[in-house]
Amino acid sequence: MNLSKAPIIAVVTALANGFAEKELLSGIISENKKNGFATVVFSNIYNTVQQNDNLMCEQEIYDLIRSPDISGIILLCESFVEEASRRRIASVLAGRDIPIVGIGTRLAEFEELRYTRVSSDDAGDVAELTSHLIEKHGFTDIDLLTGLRNIEASHVRTEGYIRALEAHGITPDRNRIFFGDFWLTSGEQLAQRYISGELRMPQAVICASDMMAYGMLRKFADAHINVPEQITVVSYEYSDRRMYYSPPLTCFRKNRPDLGRSAARHLRHLIEGLAPPAFIPPRGSFVFGRSCPCSPDNELTLAELRSAEQRRDYTDLSLFSTMEQLLTLARDMESFIRIVSEHQWLIRNKLNIYLSLFSDWNEQGSNKSDIMRSVSVISGSPDSAFESDRFDLRTFFAHERDAAVCYFNPLFSGQKLFGYMAILYDTPESYDDVYRHWLKSVSIGLEFLRLKNDIRYLISCQNVSEYRDTLTGMNNEKGLRRAYQAIRVHDNKTLFLTALRIDLFPHRFTEEDVRSRTDAFLGAARAISKFCGNHDVSGRIGDDLFICIVQSLATAEMISDLLSSVLVQERAYISYAGMNSFACCTIPCGEDSFDVLMERAEEVLGAEQRRMSLRRKNRYYSELLESRIRIYTETETTFERDSDNVPSGHIDSFRRNYKSCFGISFHQDCINARLAKAKYYLATTSLSISDISEKCCYLDYKYFQRQFAANVGIPALRYRNLIKG
Repeated sequence: MNLSKAPIIAVVTALANGFAEKELLSGIISENKKNGFATVVFSNIYNTVQQNDNLMCEQEIYDLIRSPDISGIILLCESFVEEASRRRIASVLAGRDIPIVGIGTRLAEFEELRYTRVSSDDAGDVAELTSHLIEKHGFTDIDLLTGLRNIEASHVRTEGYIRALEAHGITPDRNRIFFGDFWLTSGEQLAQRYISGELRMPQAVICASDMMAYGMLRKFADAHINVPEQITVVSYEYSDRRMYYSPPLTCFRKNRPDLGRSAARHLRHLIEGLAPPAFIPPRGSFVFGRSCPCSPDNELTLAELRSAEQRRDYTDLSLFSTMEQLLTLARDMESFIRIVSEHQWLIRNKLNIYLSLFSDWNEQGSNKSDIMRSVSVISGSPDSAFESDRFDLRTFFAHERDAAVCYFNPLFSGQKLFGYMAILYDTPESYDDVYRHWLKSVSIGLEFLRLKNDIRYLISCQNVSEYRDTLTGMNNEKGLRRAYQAIRVHDNKTLFLTALRIDLFPHRFTEEDVRSRTDAFLGAARAISKFCGNHDVSGRIGDDLFICIVQSLATAEMISDLLSSVLVQERAYISYAGMNSFACCTIPCGEDSFDVLMERAEEVLGAEQRRMSLRRKNRYYSELLESRIRIYTETETTFERDSDNVPSGHIDSFRRNYKSCFGISFHQDCINARLAKAKYYLATTSLSISDISEKCCYLDYKYFQRQFAANVGIPALRYRNLIKG
């Protein structure tokens, strides 16, 4: 089934390859595929129990929830153990006005969300498990080990235990209900109390989770207490770890696949505007081992052993893999991808894997481009590479038309997010722990490659310091003069000198400001590099003057305007110096010398700086400048009705003062801000015109084209051809 144009359902979880999560996902994915929906899954790599500041960066993978491609969301509530993570997820989900279905028990951090919750019938399941012990084995002396006292699931499962006892005429004794932590330790601790004689040993103990039961089995085995001859131990939930403990555990299995299917069906009705079907929690079933007197399910036990054997084999192969060491030795991205591709065989059952990095992933700082560059790890070929918007999830289904699901996991080091890995399957499948370790190796390799590139850059700056600026690595004045003398104009283009003076009105002098100023100047240098591309020459003269020598079919006015449009997208610079902090001009070179061109450029820049100085004398300048910075850096807040963006107060006077200060109406400047962003994407990316219109907050693609042509003077495609020609 081709899902490249299908509605996309996002599943949000903290641990996509946990046993419970994999069972839920198998139901969700299969139901979505049956309904003609595609599935994406967002998950981190580490699922910490307590907050770890060193791992906070990976939480940014959940920002993909903001993708406009998503039609509905399924939240696996209980997978998020740590409270800060739940709060972050809730804050992102609160910003989406689309249907959300949560699976699992109530959690305080999610209660403010507008979502529908579905869950298994824990009380009914535990009641059936308790009734089995009473009816099948005649037990009346039964203890319960439930979970944490402050968790709803603990009390719901306790309710099922009490209900079954009362239904069989047995008076519940609250002293026989013990609270644990859903983990091995609480099972071991209760078993020790029986062994020591502190507590009278009952006929049977029901554990509200498998892990607590495993702890009891381990402790009883150490004390040579035979299960089930001396005591029966059973549990609720079921996981795939039974074969690691003796005897194999008898448990009541949650029907997670059907629960996942129910959640997907419910969400589909909400998306289609239909009344959701009545939710009936799917019934669980018994899985018999040897920890109760029933006959074991040998066929299931054999299947579990074979699955564990396969996992062990791949874990061993991963342990002896040299991938991590080889990645640290990679000299460039081409060799890096080749090494990753040579080790993709470690990942089972995948359809394809894409390494997707921010276009500026290897630059200093935490700023991230909106453009992702992706390459297939399976092919390992640069020919498989493509560019897409950061939030464009559909592109992966367009490249893999047989895909049923795509998982997104973060690639990061410390506080630096590089991008993500996208792994696709054509069946309701999920990855395993080997893949998670594989991702860690890729992240470590990327950090090594980034550091090596930084070192090479610094060395190259030292080696070419005669012709290079040491801060930016660009040409210095001597390098620009040499380049100007050697340049040859091609294809009927015109040669221009474009000058950009930044930080026109410096006023900050603290040590912190010096660091911010350096980052801002490096940001301006990045903007210049994007503007010039690989074909034109750029350089830095003095402290605040950048020079570009460009060949173009465009006019001088278009070139200056484009450079300004590119610079205002550079947040590191704008956040430091603001709008109205730079002046730009473009001069046809003709036969003039470099010195003559520089004199003319200085005259124009000086006149522009004087004109901008007059603006600063406006009594409302600071307030108005804040508004102008906002409309250029937050184009998503600019609309046709510009009054939506005007600060509270006198709208008419604000508009009048704005035009008096900046020489342009507020409404037109809102339009110009969006068009500046459009020019940036047209000149620096290969995104389609329709994609660019969406990124610039135009709901109507045709309206964008009309407005662009009306304000710029030529259609968007013609503009791109002139600029890139």
